Amino acid sequence: MDSKIMEALDMVLPLVNQITGEDYQISLCDRETALKTWKAKGFSMPAAVPGNKLDRNNPALAAMMDAMEKNKPSVSIMPKEVLGIPVRGILTPVSEGGEVVGLVVCARSLEKELEVKDKIHTLDERLNDSLDSVDSIAVEAKKLADQLADISRVAKTVSEKVEEGLKMVSTIQNNASRSNILALNASIEAARNGEAGKGFAVVASEMGTLAQVSGNSAKEIMQSLKEITDEVEKVTKAVMEANVAATTQAETTQEVTDNINDITRLVSDITGI
Repeated sequence: MDSKIMEALDMVLPLVNQITGEDYQISLCDRETALKTWKAKGFSMPAAVPGNKLDRNNPALAAMMDAMEKNKPSVSIMPKEVLGIPVRGILTPVSEGGEVVGLVVCARSLEKELEVKDKIHTLDERLNDSLDSVDSIAVEAKKLADQLADISRVAKTVSEKVEEGLKMVSTIQNNASRSNILALNASIEAARNGEAGKGFAVVASEMGTLAQVSGNSAKEIMQSLKEITDEVEKVTKAVMEANVAATTQAETTQEVTDNINDITRLVSDITGI
């Protein structure tokens, strides 16, 4: 081996696997002969037999000779169907003094790399599915928030109407109380008038009875309206709590969506390498 650079490569190439941490099969050739081959540990592929002349009739060896003649590196990938595993081969001409003096053939298994890419692709699909699900949740959360807002508005309207009803019932109670007092005074005056006041006494008695019935009915209505008010307040409180939960859910869903989008972009970047 007359070339200094070829002698240096003969010493360095055996250390490539150790230096890089990768598993390569490496061959060193001069312009006519295969000099040495360092086998890979994890896979095996045909190589130029050390000591044998390069034969152009062999397509693989012819490609090596072409790379040296053209002084142009080349990269090729052999599919799994050829060797049982996918392999990337790199032919690198070696120059010294402006002339090509040899060739380094480097092969590396792509099996793990393709497995990783397949897994990343699967992850990408799962992330997209998750993103669709999260989007659906976000849409439903918005619908829920809108529905809760509608319920809150209805509850507020009911509360306002009940308040108006309470005011009217209060007025009825006041009128009933005054009517009762008037009926009592009329009864007293009827009694003072003796026989002449008997007819008026009957009317006064009926007025008192009506006032009493009105007052009792007003109390019952007032009690019912207060119960309605209490229930409306409970509904309003529950709606407010649910609205806060829905808003929080929507915000959390948006955060999850943003995170999934970030991961999806990273996965796309990785698969594009």
